[in-house]
Amino acid sequence: MTALAHKPRDIEPIWQPPVPAAERNYPMNCWWVAAFSDEVGEAPVGRWLLDTPVMLYRKADGTAVALEDRCPHRSAPLSLGCRRGDAIECGYHGFTFASDGSCIRVPSMKVVPAAIRVASFPVIESFPFVWVYLGDPERLADVPPPPVLDWAADDAFAVVHGRIDIAANYMLLKENVLDLTHFGFVHAATFKITDWVDPPAVTVTDETVTYRQAFTASPLPPLFAEALGLPPGTPFDRENYGSFLSPALQVAAVDFSAPDATDGALAGRFRISHATTPVDATHMHYFWVLGRDHGRAPELIEKLEAVTKIGFAEDERIIEAVQHVMTRDRRPGAGRETSVKADKAGIQARRIVERWMALERGR
Repeated sequence: MTALAHKPRDIEPIWQPPVPAAERNYPMNCWWVAAFSDEVGEAPVGRWLLDTPVMLYRKADGTAVALEDRCPHRSAPLSLGCRRGDAIECGYHGFTFASDGSCIRVPSMKVVPAAIRVASFPVIESFPFVWVYLGDPERLADVPPPPVLDWAADDAFAVVHGRIDIAANYMLLKENVLDLTHFGFVHAATFKITDWVDPPAVTVTDETVTYRQAFTASPLPPLFAEALGLPPGTPFDRENYGSFLSPALQVAAVDFSAPDATDGALAGRFRISHATTPVDATHMHYFWVLGRDHGRAPELIEKLEAVTKIGFAEDERIIEAVQHVMTRDRRPGAGRETSVKADKAGIQARRIVERWMALERGR
C-alpha cells in the first residue's frame, strides 16, 4: 500500500490486501511471526511476509519497527538503505522515512510533500519472536493477540531456535506437526521415535486443536534417553501433547516420568513451537523454537540442535516434494485426498483457518 505524491493529504488510502481472500488460504487479519528478536537490529532487514515486502529494524531505544519495504519513489527496497538516527534512508535516491512511515527528507526538494509515505505496521515483541500485523487496520482490535511462549523465557529451560525457508504452502507444515505418525518414516534415522503409530486423542475448541498421546513404559529413543541420563531403550513414561493456537503458531510438549513414579513428579520437560508465516502461496518462513529443562549441558544442547536441524531438513524435503506434486499434477480429480483417523487434528486445523478466511471473504 503506497500513497501517491499527488494524493490530497486529507484523504487516507483505503486498505486493500495484496491478494484477494478468495485466492489465498492465509488470513491477513492475524498476528504473524516476522522474525526472531535476535534477527532484528539497528541495520534494516528485508523480508517478504504475506505477499508483502516488509522491512524490520530497531530504533535507538531498542523498539522494533516494521515498514513497507518499497520506496514510493522508484520501488527500491528500503532494506538496502541505511539508518539515519531512527529513520531509514533509501539507498537509491536518499528519500528518508521516519519510523511511522512518513517521509521526512527528499534530497532534491526543499519541502517534502506530506503524502509521500510508506505503510507502517503494528509490531508486538514477545520473546523470542517479533510479531507483525499486516491486515486491515480497522479490524486490528478484533484480532486475538499473539500467543506467548512462557517456557521460552524460563531460566529452567535451555532454548535453541532456527528459521528455514521452505518452498511450500504454510499449511503443509502445520499439518505435518499435527500428525506425528510420520516420525517412524521421515525421521527413522534421526529422531528414531518409532512408537508413534496410533492416532492421538484430539480435542477442539472454536479456535484451537489439541492432541494428546500417552506412552507407557515405552523404550526411550536416543534423542530423549541421553538427556535424561539413561541408556537408549530404557522403558519410560512420556506424555506427548500439542496445540494449534492460531494460524500462525503451534506448540508441542513431552513430559517424562519414570514408570515407578508414584507422586506424579516429572523427570523432565521438553517443549517446542512451530511458527509458520506465509511468504506467498507456495513459500513460507518456518520459525522453530525448542527447549528442555534437563540435559542442559552445552555439549548435549549442541547435539540436540544439530539433530533437530537434520530432522527438520527431512521435513523440508518431503513437504517441498508434496508441494511440487500438488503444483504440477493438474489432472482432473488428482487433488482429491484420502484421510484417516490420524489426520483428525490437521483437518480440524484446516476448518479453523477456513473460518478465519470466511470472515475476510465477508461470509
